[in-house]
Amino acid sequence: MRLSRCHAEHAACTAMNEHLRLLIVDDSALMRRVLRGMFTKDSGITVVGEAINGREALDLVARLRPDVITMDVRMPVMDGLETTEQLMAYYPTPILVLTASLSRYDVDITFKMLGAGALDVMEKPKLDDAHSYERARRELLRRIKLLSRVKVVTHLRGRRRAEQPYPDQDRHSGAAPLTTTHTLGQTQHQNREGAAWTMSQSVVHTPGMAIPGITPSFKIPFPLVVIGASTGGPRIIRQILMGLPVTFRASILVVQHIAEGFSRGMVDWLASACQLPVRLACEGDQLTVGTVLVAPERLDLLVESNGRIHLNDKQLLLQRPAIDITMQSAAEMFGPQVIGILLTGMGRDGAVGMQSIHHAGGYTIAQEQASCTIFGMPRAAIELKAVDEVLSPEEIVLALQKRVVAMM
Repeated sequence: MRLSRCHAEHAACTAMNEHLRLLIVDDSALMRRVLRGMFTKDSGITVVGEAINGREALDLVARLRPDVITMDVRMPVMDGLETTEQLMAYYPTPILVLTASLSRYDVDITFKMLGAGALDVMEKPKLDDAHSYERARRELLRRIKLLSRVKVVTHLRGRRRAEQPYPDQDRHSGAAPLTTTHTLGQTQHQNREGAAWTMSQSVVHTPGMAIPGITPSFKIPFPLVVIGASTGGPRIIRQILMGLPVTFRASILVVQHIAEGFSRGMVDWLASACQLPVRLACEGDQLTVGTVLVAPERLDLLVESNGRIHLNDKQLLLQRPAIDITMQSAAEMFGPQVIGILLTGMGRDGAVGMQSIHHAGGYTIAQEQASCTIFGMPRAAIELKAVDEVLSPEEIVLALQKRVVAMM
């Protein structure tokens, strides 16, 4: 309880002063100097320390208790993956992975770091172009400030692997975990500070209800699942896809907000762990039972009336790829054959898309708050009364299989 109150007070002060404490972990002296220069230009960020390897990072985190960490991938003594595992086991702290290379090896390690509890990934800023440098600086500052507001949880993998224990202190997750209780007509979710929000379930799902003015124009002989996610999404998407058997009788589309250059690496990471084939969507791809297609970066994925994929390069919404765009096009074309799933992420992308699927007679599931890195997107869909079920990732797997069998 004492840790919980301290953390709440610290979070309140951080929000009030817009000031956060940052630790830089990178074995390159040049990159550390570049990053420090980027951050010191913002009065709301204080670089409290620098580490040249993972072992140093563990010692500094224990002593300095930063709000956010930027983490290199390849380092001597202890690399980014092992460091992330150890930190998330003993000192859970928001981690932004920074990689200098988009090689298959480095991207694979990067996604393993996300699987171990890191929150987001970016390519390191390039120093040979002033324009791209400034754009990278703005994006880096935006993400650091976003991640500083995330309450991360303990991942026990690092404890199981560690040869020597570290003190079990958890500044970011010292409070009680979130819980979910079900009552007649509503679902109540309890957050870490004890405040509750309530989702009314008074809206009755009516199969066959069409989007006003829209009639599904084509019928595919199998269900279509559309999964949308943002911050914290890759790990949950992987968990859900890993739980689906090779006999799963639906087509799956995935729209994940990811930094430029990382969508193909994410596909490889997902494919390496899943029974279903996973690949990056291409123009003209045909929807196929048992195949997972992932939206490429900076392209909106739309479903056409003949069941083929169209990748649109004209920006329709601020976020691209936009979950709303994919869900709305799926609802328009296939109506009650669509299952929409909205996972962790900040903002509202996907909420209107879920509403479109719901109104078209499809089925909609939002990830429950307790397992979300950021509950923004699922909450927005719930507030629109566009959600049929609020479930954990494990429950989503079971609900998907049951729903697809019932639809066939």
